[in-house]
Amino acid sequence: MTAEIQERFEEAGQYDAMMTRVFPGYEQLPLVVLSHLRTCLGQAARVLDVGCGTGATLTAFASHQPEWSFIGVDPAEPMLEVARRKASAADLNDRVAFIHGTVEALPDRPKFDAATCILVEHLLPDDGTKLHLLEEVHRRMVPGGWFVLVGLHGDLSKPSAQGKLDAWLEFVALQGLPKAAQDNVRHRATVEDSVVPEKRIRGLLEEARFMNVKRIYQVQLLGGWQAQKV
Repeated sequence: MTAEIQERFEEAGQYDAMMTRVFPGYEQLPLVVLSHLRTCLGQAARVLDVGCGTGATLTAFASHQPEWSFIGVDPAEPMLEVARRKASAADLNDRVAFIHGTVEALPDRPKFDAATCILVEHLLPDDGTKLHLLEEVHRRMVPGGWFVLVGLHGDLSKPSAQGKLDAWLEFVALQGLPKAAQDNVRHRATVEDSVVPEKRIRGLLEEARFMNVKRIYQVQLLGGWQAQKV
């Protein structure tokens, strides 16, 4: 293992700990999402996690749903290595698989009964890239399947969204992270990431041919929506 790869792997291994300190509710988020999926899926289900990262979501899902099977896809190999180790440690390798790449790397069949995309969409520009991601997810789901999207949202030109951003920065400060971390969060949300209003999120989901869109989660700027494939 080269020094660069080792460094990337170590960063991936620290990812969940940092996200817990940056995003309020991060540790509980997988079970929040699962609680909604359990209300609409049967005893057996095939579930896709797009941008699965270190596998926190799928490991939590699989630990509580022994009848379901799971596939996670992510373009960052160091993150996937952490995910594979988590699944192996929890003895989940027979039901959880990880694929290096984007959702386009997946075959069209077999289809998925449900899909999740957590903390990914707001990283993509709204120049057709967001919509393309949602369309690719839609294409790989069964008719009537359920999709949960979680990400940052808001019109940061409005005082209400700015107030939520300010509260988020205070949360980061209360976690003991330095001012540089707060500045980085603000820069990411206002400059680097593509944070769009909820109306745009709903519009993108509908344009990708999802229906029955409803918001199921909200903490400061972090929101979650559940939708169904037409």
